[in-house]
Amino acid sequence: MLLQLFKKKEPYTTFWKWFVKNESYINNNFETNKESILDELNNKLKEIDTNLTFEISHSNGEQHREIIISADGIAESFDHVINLCNAAPSITNWTIIAFRPRMNSNGIEIKMGEIVLGYDDIYFTYESNGHYIDLKIYMKYEEEDRNQYINMYFILLDSLIGEFDAVSKIGNTEFFSLENSDDPALQRFIELIDIIDSL
Repeated sequence: MLLQLFKKKEPYTTFWKWFVKNESYINNNFETNKESILDELNNKLKEIDTNLTFEISHSNGEQHREIIISADGIAESFDHVINLCNAAPSITNWTIIAFRPRMNSNGIEIKMGEIVLGYDDIYFTYESNGHYIDLKIYMKYEEEDRNQYINMYFILLDSLIGEFDAVSKIGNTEFFSLENSDDPALQRFIELIDIIDSL
């Protein structure tokens, strides 16, 4: 039993041993050697779970950074995120965060190529389904760019309600063109926060 427990913890402790050994270099060289640092960190996380990803904040002027460990919205990998972050030691100048957090903003927009999508461009209706809700999402989009808009929507969803709630409290999601809807029950995207928090 003890051997099994050790084997379960081993990949997490191995990652943090490597991180602690290299954190000073990462902290001091992130802006100047970003690509190679991101590649190496990505490879180390993929050794635990190929779905894991991460974000590192810019220095706040006092060499303090945040590293966010994410399952990239894939529920099957949530345990690895939780276990990895729980195994993290206390590291000076670093804050370890499990899952992409809420951005605490009433208006965010992102741009991919020529396409721009923000909170104000998204509307929804929903149906309660036990401990989660099913969503119908309405956006303006050109049909040939539909998949790109959907990818951008999920990024905005994580920023609005956080990655954990986005996966654990939302069931099915369907997408529709806003131009084809005259549903008076449509709600603004920002209103989703109160609905999620009430579950």
